[in-house]
Amino acid sequence: MKYRKYFFLLAGVYLITSAGCGSGEEIGSTGVARRGEDTLVAPVDSVLFVSDTISIDLMNDYGIVTVDDIDATDRGLIALLDGVSATVTVITEKGELIARTGGSGSAPGEFQWPQAISISSTGSVAVSDVMAGIVRILEPDLDSYVDLPGFMMANPGVMHLMSDGDFAGMRMIFRADDGNTLIGYQTARWSESASEPVVIYKENLEPFTPNDFGRSIITPYPMACNSDEVVFIADVSSDEYILYSYEADGTLLWSLECPFQRTEKTGFEIRTEEDMVLRRMQQSAHQADYTADPYHNAVSSLAIGPRGRLWAERPGAENVFFDVYDPETGQFLFTASAEVEMDLARLEVTRGGILGVTTGEIPSLVSLGITAP
Repeated sequence: MKYRKYFFLLAGVYLITSAGCGSGEEIGSTGVARRGEDTLVAPVDSVLFVSDTISIDLMNDYGIVTVDDIDATDRGLIALLDGVSATVTVITEKGELIARTGGSGSAPGEFQWPQAISISSTGSVAVSDVMAGIVRILEPDLDSYVDLPGFMMANPGVMHLMSDGDFAGMRMIFRADDGNTLIGYQTARWSESASEPVVIYKENLEPFTPNDFGRSIITPYPMACNSDEVVFIADVSSDEYILYSYEADGTLLWSLECPFQRTEKTGFEIRTEEDMVLRRMQQSAHQADYTADPYHNAVSSLAIGPRGRLWAERPGAENVFFDVYDPETGQFLFTASAEVEMDLARLEVTRGGILGVTTGEIPSLVSLGITAP
């Protein structure tokens, strides 16, 4: 989950029940749930809680100013991306430093504006550098790397590095069509030698409007990939909650549409979003108005978590929470939310566990456990 504070939901929250989501259990099947009537008010099934502290002081331990992205493997490796210092740090689940690299600049080995990180089961690391327009693939020791150029204005906002060096990712793209400019999301797979996709899983384009300059700044990228290279995608929408599952070659495995309770942004959230977007546009010389969507996205992120399950992050009336699914069938399993008074600047569900970064002047890296549903 990106840049949110968590507070436990004291009352019931709206959630998806196993009867409330259609699931496609056959190859290429599509499930559609009945809208509205299956969305129930019920308590959260499972609670996330801080179970261990990996680093009490990220700055003192590793020189990390802020954590902008996290990924972890099921073999105990954690990769941390610091956007302020433009560095990549790899540690063990016990907090032992393995390697650190990067720095802000355009010299060899440095990053200009790193946005997303992924670590493979073998320890290789991929970094999406938006300003440089590259994807960098680093060897496990982080000493050597290969840059894949050609992504200027179209870098993946989320990536998943595979053991063979290929990577899958989701990005926002612009395209000219018969004199019209289109904008939208593309989820694809790339080889380690070309910036053009070798497989396009899903692409959704629509006519470009000036408001889309702002939307491209705050856009979410709800996409995940498991160890079998199955790709999962959610529609970027405040109106619909739809999930898709694809084989590595692009074959649709299943899709499902779930009922959900639309959640309005607060006036403070809207003002903060609009102020941030306008400042970013001015810094990049764009002079366009921006009006925030009054509703939160139905699904703001997807992740493969512990035990290989699919986690979909969704805002509730007072809190964000996660709907958890069987990745093979799309069957709903349970809903999880955070424990009382948990105050995190960042929370990430990964294959290697659920990790959080605390707020405050001295941020810590913690691991989270989950109560059984």
